[in-house]
Amino acid sequence: MSPEAARRVVLVDDDALVRETVRLTLEHAGFAATAVGDASKAVEVVRAEKPDLLILDLYMPGADGREIARALKADPATAAVPILFFSASNEAVDVVTGLDSGGADYVAKPIDGEVLVRKIRSLLRLPEAR
Repeated sequence: MSPEAARRVVLVDDDALVRETVRLTLEHAGFAATAVGDASKAVEVVRAEKPDLLILDLYMPGADGREIARALKADPATAAVPILFFSASNEAVDVVTGLDSGGADYVAKPIDGEVLVRKIRSLLRLPEAR
């Protein structure tokens, strides 16, 4: 069993195409991936799934990724889950506020699948695939 096979990732994004593309990329890399399109359910899903990593869109209708991150980091049950923010914005203020709200890293869209998988492996301290 690969180190990725035991790792669960939850992805939260309101764009169905992005969600499906990233989910398939993660599964192809060997991760167990759950994709959530409803930002209001993100905290509930993370609490239930207890993932090893959360990929969180910064801007979504009805919810701000930073608010979700702060809620998760304030809860002892989810505080240790690393958060990888991703957004169409590459503005410095968005990167900084995302990291300040509890993000471990930040990636700008469009996302290169190989870069995303390498960042996840790095955050989870997994060896690079050979």
